[in-house]
Amino acid sequence: MKKILIIGNSLSAWSVASAFINKKVNITIIGKKNNTFGAQQLSPNGFRALKKIIQNGDVKNIVYEIIKFQINSYNNNETKNLKNFYFNEFDLKYFSVSREMLINFLIKNVKNNIQINEIDKSCVGIIHREPGKLEVLTDNNEYISADIIIGCDGVNGITRKYVCGTTNIVKKQVFRGISNDKKKILLNQKTLELNFSIYGHFVSYPFVNNNKTYINYVFIPNRLFQNSNEILDKLKSISKFSQIDWNDGHFYIYEDEIQTIHKNNVLLFGDAGFSFEPHLAQVGNNIIEDASYLKFLVENTNSYDEIFENFSRNTCEKKRKLKSISNIVGITFGISTLTKLRNSLVSNFSDQLMSNFFKKIWYD
Repeated sequence: MKKILIIGNSLSAWSVASAFINKKVNITIIGKKNNTFGAQQLSPNGFRALKKIIQNGDVKNIVYEIIKFQINSYNNNETKNLKNFYFNEFDLKYFSVSREMLINFLIKNVKNNIQINEIDKSCVGIIHREPGKLEVLTDNNEYISADIIIGCDGVNGITRKYVCGTTNIVKKQVFRGISNDKKKILLNQKTLELNFSIYGHFVSYPFVNNNKTYINYVFIPNRLFQNSNEILDKLKSISKFSQIDWNDGHFYIYEDEIQTIHKNNVLLFGDAGFSFEPHLAQVGNNIIEDASYLKFLVENTNSYDEIFENFSRNTCEKKRKLKSISNIVGITFGISTLTKLRNSLVSNFSDQLMSNFFKKIWYD
């Protein structure tokens, strides 16, 4: 029986563990438990994939349907609506999901189907003893052996350094917040909202966590205000978002073009393998989608070398394209000049054009 170590303890780790629920393997998850916060947008590709990796579970019990996408321009405390798009008019199923409930749902799915070991330690190194023999070193100097290691420990993790060496990583600022303001929840019912401002762009949408409805907010400063000491004061000066308790955080992307995501039976997964900016809301969706594809390969291929090769080849090219589109969208969202031109273009997007764009991201 193959011994698999999954390094990490977040959405990536439990998604990839779900890929092995119909396989006779010994799985150990090694990593400190992360605090979950807020919600995840669930576009059609992520929703379809989630249903595929869940064994005998009703996904609809944890998701909240979004039917409207509203784009606004916000300036001098005035909101101007640029575009409304309705997903259901184009048969596009779009949802939000609490990150806490999503991860707990995946954990329950895994534990109901296979026995899994959990070790609440950090990994500090990978040692390749001989062909087919791997060990990880934990933070208390313990060695744990494995046949296969799957790295779900992020852009800065040890698995990425082992497979790819040193890469140029860019750190960008992001702010997150949630609200249970009943008036705002009612106004934003089933609506995904994008707001452009002179400081950056805001994304907000409702979600349900343990039978209570909240609004999830994300703010990404544009280049002028990235890592600015004044940005929190700027956020508080915008009346529409002033009452939110913003949490300062970061996301990381690598600039180097990745060549491979596996080496010596070590496979990179999630952010460890592919990092791109969050402007298409596809980071979490692609993690779930990749887990579904890996599950298909595991159940239909006998050789793990072949599984890793197929997974690497068929996902790398897709992620390169997605990364390029996400970068372009991010630049457009964060533009601080020519805003009138951007707003005019957005206002004149046809519904069919937007539908074609979304389908390109969610179905190709």
